[in-house]
Amino acid sequence: MSKSSTDEGEDHEQLISEKRPPCCCDAYQSDDPEKRVSPFAVVILLVLFLIYVLNQADRLVLPVSIPAGLRCHASVASQCNNTNFSNSALEINLMNLPASNKSEDCIEFNDEQQGLLTGPAFTVIYVVAGLPLARLADTRSRSVVLILGLLFWSAMVLLTGFVKEFWQLVVLRVLLGVGEASCNPVAYSLVADFFPSNHRAFALSIYHYGVYLGGALGWMSGALNVILDWRWTFRILGIAGIVMAPITFIALWEPKTVRKRRLERRKGKKVYSIKEVVLFLLKCPPYWVLLIAGSIRNIPGYALGAWLPTFFSRQYGVEASHYAIPVGLVVLFGGGAGSFIGGFLSDRLSSRWANAKPFVIAAAQLLAAPCIMGVLLAPTPTMSYGFLFLAYLTAETWLGPAAAIVQDICMPAMRSQASAIYIGVITVVASLGPVLVPALTDHIPLFDPCTVGVGYALLVIVPLFYVTSSALFVVLGLVIHFWNKRIAAEEISYSVLDSDKLSGDDSDKSK
Repeated sequence: MSKSSTDEGEDHEQLISEKRPPCCCDAYQSDDPEKRVSPFAVVILLVLFLIYVLNQADRLVLPVSIPAGLRCHASVASQCNNTNFSNSALEINLMNLPASNKSEDCIEFNDEQQGLLTGPAFTVIYVVAGLPLARLADTRSRSVVLILGLLFWSAMVLLTGFVKEFWQLVVLRVLLGVGEASCNPVAYSLVADFFPSNHRAFALSIYHYGVYLGGALGWMSGALNVILDWRWTFRILGIAGIVMAPITFIALWEPKTVRKRRLERRKGKKVYSIKEVVLFLLKCPPYWVLLIAGSIRNIPGYALGAWLPTFFSRQYGVEASHYAIPVGLVVLFGGGAGSFIGGFLSDRLSSRWANAKPFVIAAAQLLAAPCIMGVLLAPTPTMSYGFLFLAYLTAETWLGPAAAIVQDICMPAMRSQASAIYIGVITVVASLGPVLVPALTDHIPLFDPCTVGVGYALLVIVPLFYVTSSALFVVLGLVIHFWNKRIAAEEISYSVLDSDKLSGDDSDKSK
């Protein structure tokens, strides 16, 4: 038996001897009523939030810029003229696009290359880099790891404003994934350290509001094409990230008490290896069911992020400035409200029913499916924006509660690596989303990309995966319920340890 297994077994026996059965979700509630959120924790959360806003804006600005002038209009027309499909809608929707969408300073590529650029080119390296960076965050200064990552990805965004060829876009997109992989594992770990477990879902929902504010900035950047060349959009965002780095260095530091607690958690063990973390998590059914559910849920999100700007451009024949601002506002307020609602409901219901989080997510995804159908079938862009608000309000409740579940079921010394594995898996699977759209439009006549094929492809992909993920989150809730019962009855030899109590996450009054 490995040393890790021995240590965990001793912890297990200690819990049993104290008649406190370990439970993978015991950490949903803090047993220390005096533990409150400190002002310093709020500052930490604010800094992490601002960094995440830049993270998301830098990620989304590419797909928004593609129909706003980055991709040559001639390459779209050429692709359609070379197909056997009808070009009648091409004359209506593509050839009549406003001049601001037909930048002369553009790069040529087709739909399949666009799917590659907005999907796997980013996500594969994002995942590969995530694990070693997360291990560094578990063993070294988390703030340093995050600051270096911020500087690196901001430099890649800045350089994107100077590219001339498609391959240069791909290389910089890949390197962007390296830098951005440092963000979430570090942030999740810091939030778990500075917020007691019964406040984590809401704290992480606030952090994930950066998805929507950053997404709104990314969408609204399309409107800048009317005033500035698309290259300046990338340059401005890159400079903003570089300016943010010294601010982060000043504000984001860990008190000695936090560093001391991190050392005590290891119980004489320097660091858990990736192998030990994986073996630990493989013995936790709720974790890998969460991986499956989160992965399925992430696919439609990535598909929409990559192709919704193109959908509005081709479906309604409008320029980027027409849809950029209303969709940006929808993302900001609809998505943000959904994120807060998800975190608030999860924490509120978890105080009475520890297993509430997955069921809150499941209900919301089921409600989101008909809303997104309205977005894609609406006869006017204004109606589409209205349905999109409802879709974001419901669908985006999942990020904070799902991230909180990861933190709740993992030992603190493993949290960064466990978060990186979770983020990595759901991101790799989600990279299928942008690729699935051209897979349908390029090979099935019904989904002709030169007419309304992008909308039809999204109509098939997004609601289907919303409903499927809803069912899987219900399964996750049931798995957690029965897993806890088996642990309480001591019917299994191995359990996921009550990480907060073992590590001193909640203070032990007997000390």
